[in-house]
Amino acid sequence: MKSKEKAIINRSPRGKVSRKKRVCVISLDGVPGELLVDAFSQGRLTALRSLWESGGWVEITSTLPPVSAVAWATYATGVGPGQHGVYGFADWDPIAKEIYLLTSHHLGVPTLWDRLGEMGCRSVILNLPLTYPARPLSGWLIAGFPAPELSRAAYPPALAARLAQDDYLVDPDPRTATEPSVFFPQARQALASRRRWAWELLTQPWDFFHLHIMVTDRLHHFYYPARRGGEQHQAFWGLYEEIADLVGELAAALPRGVELVLMSDHGFCDLSWELDLNAWLLEKGWLELRGEGEGPGRVAPGSRAYALTPGRIYLRQREGAGELTEALSALTTPDGGPAISQVVLGEEIYQGPQAARGPDLLALPAPGVELRGGWGEQEPFRPAPRPGGHTWEGAFVWIRDHQPRPGNLLDLPPTLWRLLGLRPAPEFQGQALI
Repeated sequence: MKSKEKAIINRSPRGKVSRKKRVCVISLDGVPGELLVDAFSQGRLTALRSLWESGGWVEITSTLPPVSAVAWATYATGVGPGQHGVYGFADWDPIAKEIYLLTSHHLGVPTLWDRLGEMGCRSVILNLPLTYPARPLSGWLIAGFPAPELSRAAYPPALAARLAQDDYLVDPDPRTATEPSVFFPQARQALASRRRWAWELLTQPWDFFHLHIMVTDRLHHFYYPARRGGEQHQAFWGLYEEIADLVGELAAALPRGVELVLMSDHGFCDLSWELDLNAWLLEKGWLELRGEGEGPGRVAPGSRAYALTPGRIYLRQREGAGELTEALSALTTPDGGPAISQVVLGEEIYQGPQAARGPDLLALPAPGVELRGGWGEQEPFRPAPRPGGHTWEGAFVWIRDHQPRPGNLLDLPPTLWRLLGLRPAPEFQGQALI
């Protein structure tokens, strides 16, 4: 333990660690703060509105790229991708010549709950992405998306067996999300699972408690326009009311003196177009593909660049960065709007031992556009298959009895340390928001 952290931790006669505060975080994946405020003004989410008025909120920016895997890896560790090594849900292994899904084992630095465990603190972590397979910790953990096997999705192991008996649902099946008759019952089932286990683990002796709600991200990807009206309007807000009730109930049940934080990891917007960057690179002569292989394994020797979802561009010839940036910046959608809002150099935003694994360029989409790196050699643009997509701006943090200042997702770990009565660890790359 760092000496300056020791200075503000009290020890009981038996040597156990005790701090000034305990902290509970409830995160709503992909929920813009303005969406909640607008709902309150329309008389919706009354259970959450009464709680909201007891604290202050502010918008924060997400990670680059603003995807849940990167965002929650950054939150979980207090450092950026150049340190923790996560740039998306999937990455390319140049040795095995295959694309692989990232897991908790790919986090290259300790998590918040690892650090707290070293100080004798217990944590409850429920449903956070990229926590599968569940790793040992001082406390209890139920993994979030993606978690294909319940037997490896919880710690301690006996907890996983109980989840299986309870028919615990980690996440609605995204393959059926376009079918409302399937999606909404699954979303309610997942929420009910979260409710049951949040209540049970709330009774355990914990110092840090984090409950993550993932169904909001799923709801927005496939039904975001329904917030304004349409066929699924009632179902959209019905699910939100259940979430608001859960948040309100848990907040009311917290022991006196527990600090409470509500937050999200990125914003959301309506989508019109999907842009396949690899298809565009093929069309413009930057990329050539071979018939065999998988993903980047198909990139022919004469290629100058290829892309991975979302907007990660890897150059074979670094001197082409300026030319490619200019071409991307001038790109327009079929209806004449801008396709790319900004292109940034990877070396400008990623620093640390894992920075070399990051993209050489990161393209950020214009509003209404979603970027991907496909390998099907199709047309670059097509109507967006999902009506909602992530944004770098629009996320929020709310803290009871505090007014946070504007910041970004990296600022949450030092903020939590401050709320716990701890001085932020020197490894944290953000600044406390209070």
